Amino acid sequence: MTTKKPSGRSHGFKHKSRSIMTKNEPRGVSFLLREYHEGDKALVIIDPRQHKGLPHRRYHGKVGTINKVERRSVTLDIKLGKKTKTLITRFDHIKPFGV
Repeated sequence: MTTKKPSGRSHGFKHKSRSIMTKNEPRGVSFLLREYHEGDKALVIIDPRQHKGLPHRRYHGKVGTINKVERRSVTLDIKLGKKTKTLITRFDHIKPFGV
C-alpha cells in the first residue's frame, strides 16, 4: 500500500521562516560602526540580506550577553528554557539591547 502524496504548500523551513526573512529596504553600514564590549546585552534580529553567520530562526528576538567580540563576529550566551546556548553570529544579525 502506498500513501497519498501531500499537495499544496510546503510546511518546512521555507514556510516557517518566510515572515522573518523578508527583504524590504536596502541596508546601510551603520551596524558596522557600533561598538560592542564583553558583558553588553544584544538583541538577535535576523537580517535576510546577509546569509553568512545566519543564526537559527529560534533565536530571532532573543536577548543574549556578549562573551567575545572578534573582527567580524560576536559570541553570545542566550538562555533557552533552562539551558544556556552559545551563539556565534555576525554583526549584521544583532543590535544593542535597550537602544
